[in-house]
Amino acid sequence: MPSLRDNLKGWRDSARIDWFSHFIKAWIPFNAWMTNTYGDLSDHDLLDHVKSGSNVVYNRIVPMLTWSRPQPQIRGAIGGWQDSGQDADDFRLRIEQLHSQLQLCLVNGRKGRVSFETVDVGASPHKDEQRTKRGRTFRVQRDFPEKGKVTLKMSATRTTAGFDLVQEAFDRRSLEDDPGFQVLAVECRSILLEMHNCVAPRKVISVLAPHDAQSVLRFGTTNFIHDPERVFSALVDVTYNLRNALFHGSITPNEQHNDIYEPAYHIVMRFVRCTI
Repeated sequence: MPSLRDNLKGWRDSARIDWFSHFIKAWIPFNAWMTNTYGDLSDHDLLDHVKSGSNVVYNRIVPMLTWSRPQPQIRGAIGGWQDSGQDADDFRLRIEQLHSQLQLCLVNGRKGRVSFETVDVGASPHKDEQRTKRGRTFRVQRDFPEKGKVTLKMSATRTTAGFDLVQEAFDRRSLEDDPGFQVLAVECRSILLEMHNCVAPRKVISVLAPHDAQSVLRFGTTNFIHDPERVFSALVDVTYNLRNALFHGSITPNEQHNDIYEPAYHIVMRFVRCTI
């Protein structure tokens, strides 16, 4: 016969809200709105449309993230949010809550850890990076010599050979594993890797403000970069990555992971309410 302690634990566990299920139920209408608005596109294309503006979600969420009176949110300055309602206040606190939970508990996505420090804010238009260092010329081009390929070139010197590589697709790991790349000097490898990253098809940034930043967006006690459009893009990207982690089986159904999906659910539900 179960003890009182066992009974209490069972009731406690059954009373705990399943935020995983709530999040899925919120994502379904959000995804339906995207496909209804933009058509049957790939996930990346749908999300890029949402991030780029000119839609009801962007138009209603960005004012919640915009500090506009009387000047940018400089430390210690007096001002206000463009949308200062209670709903907007709660939304900003949910963002801080989600960031805090992601810092406490690791969630691995297909492209690494899910966090506000590495977010995909959209397609990058930059395709050609050129530099000169110690008499050498370096060039990395995306979509050259044809779409999808990446060409890396480093000129030769009198004493050392140059480097020339064409990747079939943008892939940092395959570049690092290339035998010709591995024999280059450390400095040359570093330059090429940095340039390779500059022409990445997707723009990945951190939306957390540096410690010495003077102009910030402060949600609770956390400082984000003073760029509401980029922060909005980050929210779309982070919640999408959490959706993927859940759907692809990367999430362990424990209490810590469940806690992450509470603020994520509220954020996505706020997106959904914008569409109704």
